Parts: sequence; structure tokens; C-alpha cells
Amino acid sequence: MRNIPSEVVIIDSSPGGETEQAVLEIANSSSLGFDLIYARSPKGLTRQRNAGIDISTKPIAFFLDDDALPMGEYFAEVRQIFIDDGAETIGAVGVCATNEMDKRIPVRWRIRRALRLVPRNEPFIYNDVGTSAPTGLLKPFSGIRDVDLFPGYAFTVRRSVLNSMRFSEFFAGYSYGEDVEMALRIRQKWRVVNCGHARVVHNVSPGGRPAAYDKGQMEMINRYFIWNRYSSGAGWLDKVRFHLDLCFLFVIDVVWFAARPWRRHHLSHAFGLLSGVIRCSKAVPEWPEDEPRPRYCLEEAEHSNGRTTCLE
Repeated sequence: MRNIPSEVVIIDSSPGGETEQAVLEIANSSSLGFDLIYARSPKGLTRQRNAGIDISTKPIAFFLDDDALPMGEYFAEVRQIFIDDGAETIGAVGVCATNEMDKRIPVRWRIRRALRLVPRNEPFIYNDVGTSAPTGLLKPFSGIRDVDLFPGYAFTVRRSVLNSMRFSEFFAGYSYGEDVEMALRIRQKWRVVNCGHARVVHNVSPGGRPAAYDKGQMEMINRYFIWNRYSSGAGWLDKVRFHLDLCFLFVIDVVWFAARPWRRHHLSHAFGLLSGVIRCSKAVPEWPEDEPRPRYCLEEAEHSNGRTTCLE
């Protein structure tokens, strides 16, 4: 089976024209073996992903962040899962990052576990405390496993799923948690699986993240939004642990700032978390999901070993 996609859609929100020029040079100088579609988009991960959904045409859609590098038979492995699923019960497939597996988990997470603020569940399993385990706990494995979540940097979704839903426009900017919400929404009707043979190298980009205060506020509001939507049946113990965990995250940031006062981002992040909690206590974050409809289309196309275009 071919280990290349039949269509590649690049949704570019970077400033300037460097990326567009690089794509044009590749399209004009190479025999690609697939359709290449380049599209400009306003900034915002959710908007860019939804634009890619509207523009792409194939039965399955591979989502890859620009800092995720596919390895080996990545595309063939994932494609085969959908082919073997004759009953079409699988809606989405997540993969593994080789450089993030089987690692020592962060100190903050070890403390949260020691205090029993979070359950000891496996990675990619969502719990009623509103968390999932770090991917560093994931051990190499073969085949597929049923899970609740997929990693936001590399996953694949069946077209029939995307015909009935889009990424929630509740999320904006850095879009913290938008992949968690989308996976849980898919999980309500289809299976979500994790493939042990499909792997990427995830070279996390340090750029593109908001300031510490904004990031903390966004993390808190988005986490509360997801937890309120998908853990409405949580028991009293999980509800207590959810709120205690929020308090812990604020306190640990303050403690780390006290230990290293020259690192002011810890204090800024703490007050961002606090601001998020206050906003959620005043009004529970909610968002109605509209019926999906195409909002982005091809405006222009140039054919030369591929296609280039821009958003409407």
C-alpha cells in the first residue's frame, strides 16, 4: 500500500509570504504524486482545521501539526485501520510520538498523583476529574487500543464524522483542549483508537503560545468547559477533586515563583488560572454546536504538479 497521502492541504496563517513561496517552489520543481492545496487563513488553530476540513475531499483526513514528523509507514498503517473496519465503527485514530513515550513524568504531575488529586488512569483516557495521564506513561505497543482522546498534533478522522461535526468554535487562539473536546464528541457516536505502529516525532515548537497570564486563563476556562460538558455525571468525590486540583495548580505556581522569583511567568500563569476560575464561577462556559456547513472554499487554483489556492 502506498505510504503517501493522495492529497495534502496546507493551511497557513503565518505572517509574510515565505511559506507560500516555499510551497510554490516545491510544487513547480517536483513531481509530487499527490494534489497539493495551499490556503491562507486568519490565525486560529480551530479555524485552520475547519478550513482544511472544508477544502479537503478524501474519505479520511489526516491532521498533522507543523511540528509533527511522520515516521515509517505512518499513512499506510492508519489507512489500513479504516480499511479493516468494515462496519465503520472507528471514527478517529490517534498515534504515538516516539520521543514522548516511556518517559519520567513531570514533578507537578507526580505531586498531583501522590495527593490523589488525579486518578491513575492510562494516557488518552479521560476521567471525571477532567484530566488524562501524561503521554510519558505510554509504553510502546502493537495494534490498536480503544481510548477516549487523540493527541492534537497527529490524528486522523473519517470523513463521515466530519460531515456531521466540526471543531468547536468555542476555542480560539492557542486553542488549549480543542483536540480533547473533539475526541470526546466523536467518542459519543464512534470508537476512538490509538495505533501503536503509527508513530511521529513531535518537535514541540516554542513559538505561537500566548503570554503566561493569557495561557493560564485559557487553560482554566477551557478545562472547565470540557469537564462541564462531558463529566456532568461525575460523583461528589470527583467534583471535589476537580476543584482541589484547580487550587493546587494555582498554589504550585506561586510556590515555584517564591522559589525562583526571577521567573515571573509562574506568577503570571497563577493569576491567569485564578482569573479563569473567577470567570467560570460567575458564568459557566457554554457553547451551542451549530450544524456543520462548509464555510471555506477554493478561490483560485494554479495547476503545476499540484494546486495552490487561498481562502475566500
